[in-house]
Amino acid sequence: MIRRELAAGATGNDGIALVQALTPFGTAARAAQPELIDCLGTRRAAIVAARRLGANGVRTPEITDLLLDATRGSDPSLRASAAVAHHRLTGDPDTALRTYETLLSSQGQTHWYLSGLEPMGPAAAPLLPLIEPLLEAGHDWTRTAAAEAHHWITGSPDRAVPVLAAVAGPTPVGLSALRALVATGRSPKDLHPALHAYIASPERLITDTPLSGQDHADDELRTLSRVLLAMG
Repeated sequence: MIRRELAAGATGNDGIALVQALTPFGTAARAAQPELIDCLGTRRAAIVAARRLGANGVRTPEITDLLLDATRGSDPSLRASAAVAHHRLTGDPDTALRTYETLLSSQGQTHWYLSGLEPMGPAAAPLLPLIEPLLEAGHDWTRTAAAEAHHWITGSPDRAVPVLAAVAGPTPVGLSALRALVATGRSPKDLHPALHAYIASPERLITDTPLSGQDHADDELRTLSRVLLAMG
C-alpha cells in the first residue's frame, strides 16, 4: 500500500507520512527503493526520502548521484539530509563535511541541521570548531541541538550535560533537553528538585497541543523525570 500510494504521486504531508511509515519495516523497506528514488528525484517528500535511502544501506550509482545532486540544491534541510545519507552509503565524509561547513557557517536555523548529524558520529569531528561556539548561542533550541551533536561526535557528555541541564524544563525545548540528558546517561544533582516537582505537580505544566490522539507532553515530562531520578 505504501509503495502504491507513493507511486501514485503522494505529496506534502501525505508523502512524508508514507515514507516515515517505512521505518519499522527495517531491511524490508528496501522494496520501496524505486519509489524513494522517484520521491528524491522529483522532490516529493525528498528530505525523508533521502534519510530513508541512507538508512536502507543500498548503494547504487543512481542513488549516490541523486544524493550528491541534492546536496547542491537550494533547500538547506534537504542538502543536510542528503549529505548525511551519502556518507552512510559511501563511508566517505567529505561531501557531508563540506555541506555542513557551509550550513553551520550560515545565519539560518542551524539546530535543524545539527539534529541530522547523529548517524555520522565521530566522522563529524572536523565540524566541532563550528559546533562548540553554538553551545553558548542565545537560542535554546540551538544550544540543545549543539549539545546533542557534541555528545554524538565526541562520545563524551561532559560539555553537553551542563548545557542541557540549563535548558531542561516544562517547555517543548526543555523536553527535548531532558530526552538528550537521558541519552547521555547523566542526571545532574542540581536538577533533581525540579524533576521531583514535575512529577508531583497536580497541574499541567506544558501547554496543550492541537494534536488529538497523542499523549499529553506532561506525561513524557514526568516519565523522563522519573528516568533521570532513577539514574541517581
